[in-house]
Amino acid sequence: MDMLTAKAVVDAYYQAGKEGRLTDFAPYLHSDFTTTAPDYLPWGGVHLGAAFFRDEVLPKLPEVLDFARFSYEVLVAEGDKVVALINIGITGTDKMLKISEHWAVTDGKARSIWVAYFEPQDLLDTLGIAHGLKAH
Repeated sequence: MDMLTAKAVVDAYYQAGKEGRLTDFAPYLHSDFTTTAPDYLPWGGVHLGAAFFRDEVLPKLPEVLDFARFSYEVLVAEGDKVVALINIGITGTDKMLKISEHWAVTDGKARSIWVAYFEPQDLLDTLGIAHGLKAH
């Protein structure tokens, strides 16, 4: 079997999400996978090791992010770096969210993801997190 390009590995993540099988992405995670997300989210902070992303993020993310309403703004790759600017629904609402996800991939395995959320207030409201990003 040919090794997937970095872009194909990252696309496999989003396709698994769209198909309702996000946990199937786990074999693409390098054992030293690092997750970095904003501290104000339940999955936020810096987490070392694939176990966190595999056990805490992949099975739970569909509870808040509706991959059925996923689309790319852009998916670009250069060498082992991939940047996906995506639009995704917020589960249980008609709201959408824009996320910039920065991946590193080595030898067909995802090594890290760094995530930035643009205007996350609707997501925070859904999660019941008071963040003070906008006056109510």
